[in-house]
Amino acid sequence: MKPYDFTLNELLSKRGFALSRTRYVRHDYRALAAWRRGSANFDHFVSYQRDDSLSPYNGAEIAVQFVPQGSTGALFVGAHYVVDSWTASDNPERNPSLRTPCEEDYGQDLDHRRYDLARIDAIEDLVGRLIIDWGAATRSWSQWAERRPKPIVELRATAEDEAFPGFGEFTSTVQELLTLPSSWQNALASVNGVYLLVCPETGEQYVGSAYGDGGFMGRWTSYAANGHGGNKLLSRRNRTNYSISILEIASPDMSASEIINRESAWKTKLGSRAHGLNAN
Repeated sequence: MKPYDFTLNELLSKRGFALSRTRYVRHDYRALAAWRRGSANFDHFVSYQRDDSLSPYNGAEIAVQFVPQGSTGALFVGAHYVVDSWTASDNPERNPSLRTPCEEDYGQDLDHRRYDLARIDAIEDLVGRLIIDWGAATRSWSQWAERRPKPIVELRATAEDEAFPGFGEFTSTVQELLTLPSSWQNALASVNGVYLLVCPETGEQYVGSAYGDGGFMGRWTSYAANGHGGNKLLSRRNRTNYSISILEIASPDMSASEIINRESAWKTKLGSRAHGLNAN
């Protein structure tokens, strides 16, 4: 998509932001998952950061927050004043009671700092609507705004989820499953069938099937939980962020045994027993 003719820096300047004291922060898929659960969960998650000079908020008065949108894009999800901070373990009484599933990453930890962040109302109207091009240096996930102007590539009319691409076009990864829009998750939970996992490091394939409650989504969340979904062969491997796609959708009247037969046929067709990750 062709970028707009103006940058995020220009937009923020017009809304009164002091760019010399502002940092852009592009969080990872964990923050995206927290944002999908609501702004309160997101704000809590990003308020815990590392307690050293590499903190993304270090020296900043304002943090403009983003989550991943494709490989180098970033979706704006809010801006905060950095009001105060303290070592989380030294001041437990100042830490909020709200907890998130990501607490093990940014919880009340000896190595983390708790930031008091206050949302900036002047730009809330763009939450979930504004997408920028972060650039190729996605590992540099916290940058001074004044030094790194960001081109605006999309400004949506509303903060609606992207349209589901269809089962045949759908692709994701194990890590990204819980960050999918709720409408996508509901669609994937509504059908059963045969799916494919591919190891990003070796290209080895694993064919599986979903035929119980919760459809594809119900089956795949077990991979997100433990990395192997109960499969003995996968459990012997290092935890891997497998890519996920759908090979075949089962008709509503298909029995579990019929779906398993279709799974077996795909294993033969793709050679995933002899050259892949299927043991049987």
